[in-house]
Amino acid sequence: MTSTERPARYPDSPAWTKDLIIYEIATKGFTSPDGPESGTFRSLEAKLPYLHDLGINAIWLTGHSWSDPRHFYNIWTQYATIDPGVIDPSLGTEQDFKAMIDTAHGHGIRVFLDVITHGVMKDSPLVAAHPDWFRGESWGMIDYDFDADIPELDQWWVDVWTRYAVEFGVDGFRLDLGLRRPDLWAQIRANAAAVGHPIVLINETEYAHTVEWVIASGLKTVPTEDEFLGLIDFAQRDSVHLLDPHHKIEFEPLHDYGRAHMWTVEHWAQWLARVTGGAGADGRLQWAWPCVQLSCHDDGWEDFAGDNPYVAQSSRFVWGYGALFSGMVPIFMAGEEFGADYVPLPTLSPRLFGGDDPGKGTWLYGSMIQWDQLNQPEHRAVLDDVTRLIAIRKQEADILAARPTYAEPNLLPLAYEGDIPVPQPYLRWADGAAILVAGNPSTEADVSMTVSLPLDDIGLGGHRLYNVTNLWTGTSETYTGADLRRLVITIPRDKTPGGGLRLLKIQPA
Repeated sequence: MTSTERPARYPDSPAWTKDLIIYEIATKGFTSPDGPESGTFRSLEAKLPYLHDLGINAIWLTGHSWSDPRHFYNIWTQYATIDPGVIDPSLGTEQDFKAMIDTAHGHGIRVFLDVITHGVMKDSPLVAAHPDWFRGESWGMIDYDFDADIPELDQWWVDVWTRYAVEFGVDGFRLDLGLRRPDLWAQIRANAAAVGHPIVLINETEYAHTVEWVIASGLKTVPTEDEFLGLIDFAQRDSVHLLDPHHKIEFEPLHDYGRAHMWTVEHWAQWLARVTGGAGADGRLQWAWPCVQLSCHDDGWEDFAGDNPYVAQSSRFVWGYGALFSGMVPIFMAGEEFGADYVPLPTLSPRLFGGDDPGKGTWLYGSMIQWDQLNQPEHRAVLDDVTRLIAIRKQEADILAARPTYAEPNLLPLAYEGDIPVPQPYLRWADGAAILVAGNPSTEADVSMTVSLPLDDIGLGGHRLYNVTNLWTGTSETYTGADLRRLVITIPRDKTPGGGLRLLKIQPA
């Protein structure tokens, strides 16, 4: 097997998986056409040209089906689902939903839905009509009895999600709390493929955490590791962050969802190297594609100590060094692309099941995005830079796109010399060219460093002259091979236009 051949036990991911840049939307607060919590499919559809211009190519939509308006944090959430097969009327009609998806596809944007895998609200009509489908409870809801041999429940589940893919054109599903009944999801995936519409499956967590949650919900039928590996394209939460907590890139702990994965590039290179031996019995990771998450809806969870749960907070360093150029599928939350200030929905409580202290919650799902902030120069500058960084990732996809975990990583940490410690620069490459990614997380000072480029190690050695292009500015200079053995670069301070990063493309002249 070659280093890029898909192992038989992994899903046959769609070809477009490697290019995904995923933008999470909480439908109600994403837009506010008629005040707080008034977002709809139509108002979202009106923002699709903006998202196209931003450059994202996938939406993770955390709001589509009939759900309770106050169960979690005193706001409407997809996670308090009443019936997953029924479109929530406050969001629009089925025709509105289909029109939004069709328009998204017209802009080159795929749509993923959230699947609440454990159960429904206790007052759901499904419970009254099919009491034998349910047993036990979690999260204040009643759980599906996926242990029982209930053909009607199994077929209903397959039909609901197959319909979203086949009739509405949904491109994949994010499985909240993780995979249950892999046989049913295998059928859903096969049904979509049979009509020429392949889908991706995004698990909330890696395999070990999925097992814990399935057992905690009282189910005895636990997916095997092979079943998991054969279905899941990537895990959303168990991602890594190429950030060094010793260099002022520190964030408040988020309940038990703490940012434990703020790794340096050296650690990540070691992590990726496990694909060639040591991760498990066959040296493979627990999903087909690596993923890096900036913000998601669970940031700002109960007991969050800060006042802004967004992670990037206008840091170009975090955006580029930590996410877009790291060789993984990036996910970020709506508003992060312009450094949005966090404004909670007026009813958002700081407690998961509490309705008190409205408007004082910090759960990012309950953000009411202030689009008029784009009229402010500082927010517009962040948007311009993030748009440019996304464009660079797409233009240089041969080098910068995500790589599957069964391929050898094209990432090499670089030694550097400098007066101010910064996270270690890294090199990514493909045939005939390489890109140097260097970051400066300091918001107070520019930094200079001297980097040695080991071109022989990546198949680019032996040339007398090289063109070096600053991908951010588009300017180029010519260097000798000797020059590149001690290349001096300066990186402007972070959180300024064009700051925080240096992106240099190196190729033979």
